[in-house]
Amino acid sequence: LKNTSTETTRKVLVQPFTNYNVAVVDKSLPNNSYISLINTNVSMYDNPFQANVTATEFQLYEKSKTFSIRGKGAVSTRGDSINENGYYASIGLEKMKGKYFFGISQNVYSDKYNPNDLGYLQRNNQVKTEAWIYSQIVKPFWIFREINGDLWWNYNRMYKPNTLFDNEIGGELNGKFTNNYNISLEGRFNSNQYDYYEPRVQGKYYYNPYFYNFEISLTSDSRKPLSLGFGYEYEYQPTTQRVENSLVAQAQWRIGQHLGLNFSTEYSKSNNERGFASLNQTQDSVVFAKRNVTTFVNTLYTSYVINNKTSLSLRTRHYWSGVENKQYYLLNSNGSLSDFVSYPNNLDQNYNAFTIDMIFRWIFAPGSEMSIAWKTLSYSNENTVDYNYRSNLQKAWMNQTNSISLKILYYIDYNTLVKVLKKN
Repeated sequence: LKNTSTETTRKVLVQPFTNYNVAVVDKSLPNNSYISLINTNVSMYDNPFQANVTATEFQLYEKSKTFSIRGKGAVSTRGDSINENGYYASIGLEKMKGKYFFGISQNVYSDKYNPNDLGYLQRNNQVKTEAWIYSQIVKPFWIFREINGDLWWNYNRMYKPNTLFDNEIGGELNGKFTNNYNISLEGRFNSNQYDYYEPRVQGKYYYNPYFYNFEISLTSDSRKPLSLGFGYEYEYQPTTQRVENSLVAQAQWRIGQHLGLNFSTEYSKSNNERGFASLNQTQDSVVFAKRNVTTFVNTLYTSYVINNKTSLSLRTRHYWSGVENKQYYLLNSNGSLSDFVSYPNNLDQNYNAFTIDMIFRWIFAPGSEMSIAWKTLSYSNENTVDYNYRSNLQKAWMNQTNSISLKILYYIDYNTLVKVLKKN
């Protein structure tokens, strides 16, 4: 780094040499059962930081393979001089044969469980109870080739503090017509929610009144060279008059045996949405906003298969989101909101991101491959919402970064290796 005032320079380590290690031991058991042990570890050269996750997973079927018990468990440890420890546990019972399938499970994520150094968990600090029932008809009848559907219920609590978060209940119905078109219908009702995540301050929660939504989608025959898909989603919250409408359209075109194109466009508009806006001076004062949020996403994916071992893919995506704040509030201790008329800041946002991912893939041996990837990201962010799409597309190129990566995976078959060693 260079200080432009004094012309002095200094070195800063931004990324030390890092080792990512994964080890898995898996054992097959009778009746398609299994048990496994997994360990992931992240360590850095000349740095005391380490992140370690040790986990197990199992599924046990009885002799008829109708009922099974499924379970997972993990312990995470991360830190340098002081470690932060957490755990995850899941246990469930499932029926997977007959006219009706059903299951029930219990999941616990502690507030300190964190596998994200070599994994991904969107949210910890939760306790979830899930129950579902599923049925299907696979013989053609009337205008349908097959049909299936399910009903589900989730009971969600916080791990810390041990209190109610919400209840969710919903269902889904999927049908395939005799011409191989598909239709899907979904619906969900969410009870009053005590949201401890949205305030971004530990111990505080936002009381989010009940809401419901439904969704419908239709896709044409995917076996055809050209297939189309459409979807619509509606969500409504009566107490706050929050309304969200979402549309998605997709087209997939296979040109010959080698080239494929896939284009999708998504649009959503949410009016009277309420959510976190800022911390006001201290973390004891949380500012919320009533806002209108508009999002528009266009994605084009192209793939060219050169032969059965090599391929080239290109994915371009433009994401735009505009947040127009209408009113500001202070979050009260009971989760309600009170007017904050004198809030001085402008927290409107107009965000653009444009990404390009190009990947060349070569399978040079069974189970082994080499890939070369070029990625570019450019973005813009400002405090005035711009609803002109062409203008937003131009702004998306304001800040640009590029990266090139090389990845080689080599599969070593244990039995073959042992035979070679013995022969030598």
